Amino acid sequence: MTAHLHHDTLAPELQALTDSDLRLVEQFSRLVTAQLDILAQGPERPRLIDLATRALHEARASLGAPPPLTPLQLPVSKLKVSDVIGQGWVELSQASLYRAVENNRFYCVTPKGRSIGKEFPAWQFVQPVPELIAPVLAILAGQPSSEIHAFWVSGADELNELSPAEMLAGKSFETRAEIHPGQQALLNLPANERLRKVLAVAKWQHRRMADIVG
Repeated sequence: MTAHLHHDTLAPELQALTDSDLRLVEQFSRLVTAQLDILAQGPERPRLIDLATRALHEARASLGAPPPLTPLQLPVSKLKVSDVIGQGWVELSQASLYRAVENNRFYCVTPKGRSIGKEFPAWQFVQPVPELIAPVLAILAGQPSSEIHAFWVSGADELNELSPAEMLAGKSFETRAEIHPGQQALLNLPANERLRKVLAVAKWQHRRMADIVG
């Protein structure tokens, strides 16, 4: 009979080695996922990508790889596409992430002072934002990316000076010094209520922009 080792029963120094191994497997799986779009070609491409992606997910689950930690506050950083994938914010290849932008699942901006290149505001990858953001981005579609980002990170009177990003996430930005009780009460609302309020603000801005253009 073959003995099976369990992480919790190992000596501390061996547990550390096991954690290191898990991180290596996690990094390897992300690199493989990122290359699938490039390497898989022909009519079998969608099936190959699906099979490989599912296999990687099952391997990580069987090894007990921990999911990414959910920050207590929203980060204000912007990430290159390679960093979004490399740091484990999404389980997508670079091409799939850009397609997600086209489908209003995420958004990206052009760095200041540059005419090319894309950066992804990191806050949008913090749960539960990825599950809520799409209908709002659909309303904002067609606006310049700089204005879309400004909408998300600027305080709104209708949200008690919280930004739509904070309202949607139910978390404040890491740069906010304090939250007063009225703002905290809004952040504590159920996700569907927070989404409804952000949608209302987005629709109001969309109408205002249409009036200006008209």
